[in-house]
This record gives sequence, C-alpha cells and structure tokens, in this order.
Amino acid sequence: MSLTESREGLRLQLRRELHATEEEVFDALVNPDKQAVWLSPPGAGGAVETTVDLRVGGAWEARFRPNHLTEVHDVQTYVVIDRPHRLVTDLVSESVVEGQSMPPLHSRVDITLEPTVWGTLMTVEQSGFPDVEMRDFFETVVWPAGLDRIESFLTAR
Repeated sequence: MSLTESREGLRLQLRRELHATEEEVFDALVNPDKQAVWLSPPGAGGAVETTVDLRVGGAWEARFRPNHLTEVHDVQTYVVIDRPHRLVTDLVSESVVEGQSMPPLHSRVDITLEPTVWGTLMTVEQSGFPDVEMRDFFETVVWPAGLDRIESFLTAR
C-alpha cells in the first residue's frame, strides 16, 4: 500500500490478488445479484438494496449494513467502464452510525484488474478524502473488509 497527498486531497492505493479471472472479478463488482451476496457480511443484515445502471453516467447504488450499528448508502456514478480491466466511479457515501448521521464522503474510486498467473490483481485507488482519519479508516477497515468479502464470494463459487 502507498499513500500520497495531492491537489485531489488525500489518497489511498491498495492491491489484492484474487483467485478468479478478470471477467469474474469485474462481474462481482457490477452485477447486482452478486453484489447482494458479497456486500452481506455474516450476521450483519447485509445488502438491503443494490442496483446497477452500467453505463458511463449511470450509477451503482447500494444500501447496506456492514455491521449492526451502521447503515450505509453509496451512490457510485460510472466515469470509466472498460470491461473487464477498469472501473472508475465518483462516490457519494452517506452513513448513519449508532443513529448519528456522518458527514457525506465525496471521492473518486479507480479500480484496475490485471491478469496474473494465479488469477487477477485488483488495484484500488481512492482519492478525495477530507481528512487523514477518514482515509485511514478506508485503508484499514473498509477496503480490507470489502476485498475479503469479494475474495470469499469468488472462491466459494
């Protein structure tokens, strides 16, 4: 992982090799039925709604509960779609934690998928964090948990 600061605000970058083809990983990211499975952590209530309008200018909208104290509403508007190699979205994420609304996050998410001998290298870059604490939370909690769930979904097929 590497972290940098730029005009776009705070950024993060992380990589994970997944045991699946680029096409399988891409489909897990854009298919609402598959999203509903991997967005659902065990015992946490899971995805209550996920829809996808897979076109530039379209959006992926999800409402889910990553844990029993948190409700999340994400809208990711597609900026780049290059199946099965790259997805770029502008994210607006709103959450309620223990009944308290958190400030919304506006950021850009750039995901690239590259074939490897073992499967696919998924690189996630996210920029536009308002502060170091939010960036660090996404780096150490949000993305690792999400990637763990995607990996579990893909290996369970």
